[in-house]
Amino acid sequence: MPKLKIIPLFIAFVILAFTNKSVNATDFENWTFIGGFTKIKNMEFSFHSANFFNGGSNYFLNHTQMTLDFPTKGNIYFGIGYKQEYVEFEGRNNWRSEYRPMLHLFYEKDWGYLNFRDRSRWEFRFMDSEFINRYRNQVQFAFTKFKRIIPYLSTEFSFYFNQLEYTRQRTVIGAEIPIKSVNLNLFVGHQINEDLPEIWNNKFMMGTGLSYSF
Repeated sequence: MPKLKIIPLFIAFVILAFTNKSVNATDFENWTFIGGFTKIKNMEFSFHSANFFNGGSNYFLNHTQMTLDFPTKGNIYFGIGYKQEYVEFEGRNNWRSEYRPMLHLFYEKDWGYLNFRDRSRWEFRFMDSEFINRYRNQVQFAFTKFKRIIPYLSTEFSFYFNQLEYTRQRTVIGAEIPIKSVNLNLFVGHQINEDLPEIWNNKFMMGTGLSYSF
């Protein structure tokens, strides 16, 4: 298949997948990300701002995140990060605020055109005067043969140390499309939440991301 036809076919797949109203989902959400990336000596700095909202308009989430990663010549490297998040729920008088320092560890390896990455992240969540210690593990496979599009599949689970319980599973399929200094990310996903079943039990997501390298 000619490479030029891959991008419009993927975009058509995303549109068709999320204009199908027959899916039995508790919730449907739109996610948007915009941010940037740069290298500072032997470090990598990235940041983004994101908005999550659903068609029912019973909640709106905005967060800003910054990370500083320290790549090595080997397969393992680590980084630090910080996220600040605000959520507006229907019926609540004030915004739920959260302040989240983070530590993460990566393992990454290539097998031909297949890129494998495992990310372990420890989050220290200060939310509504409560401290929550959470672990997240994300496994991702990306196919890097084509220069104009990089399809990927990832799945991630979350675990609370405070209550020693599994809380969330998120699976995403998407593609990154590099255009000069801009990286466009299109994805669809599904998430199951166990910690807030009355609000986020079973949901589907459609998302776009835009990152500028400078």
